[in-house]
Amino acid sequence: MLNNIKITDITKTKKGFNALFADEEFLFSVDDMVLYRNNIQIGSCFTQQELACISKQSQDTKAVDKAYTLLSSRMHSKKELYDKLLRKFEPESALYAVDKMEQLGLIDDAVFAQAKADYLLNVKKQSLSAIKLKLSCLGIDKDIIDSVLLSFELENQIDDITRLLQTKYMSRLSAPDKVVASLLRKGFKYGEIKRAFDNLNINLQEY
Repeated sequence: MLNNIKITDITKTKKGFNALFADEEFLFSVDDMVLYRNNIQIGSCFTQQELACISKQSQDTKAVDKAYTLLSSRMHSKKELYDKLLRKFEPESALYAVDKMEQLGLIDDAVFAQAKADYLLNVKKQSLSAIKLKLSCLGIDKDIIDSVLLSFELENQIDDITRLLQTKYMSRLSAPDKVVASLLRKGFKYGEIKRAFDNLNINLQEY
């Protein structure tokens, strides 16, 4: 293409963006802010470098809008949000949006980790080791994970196992070895499981 590219048509897309064309060839779409900021009109001429810059502005804006949408449904860790944005955007735009959300205080890994750990422990009844693995997979820094998990006492784990034995596993206590195996898979430690059985006065043989 020539160094100077002339915008020959601008049409609205179904999603409300402005599709830019040069000699009937679609270039890319931009939102109204990018359109006005760069004074883009039919007949405007831009170099390839200028168009690349405008396209980057558009992608950054769209990535930020997508980040807002994702965060409106629930909290995300930085890595989780970045990975989701990568499904639609280039790494630079995804990172731009994540940094923007962090600057606005809409993502905070420490706050997210605390809330996530509380949910996994008290609602999903997962073990601390399972929670640690989950938070690590979500990209939470090890120091943050250790700090969060220190706030939960060991007795909470034993109480949780005891409640599971009284509810979910009550009908299966005649086969304690299978119950122990299930709890171990959930990430609970054997010592915690045994103490929970002891709380119910059930003699658990070494597993």
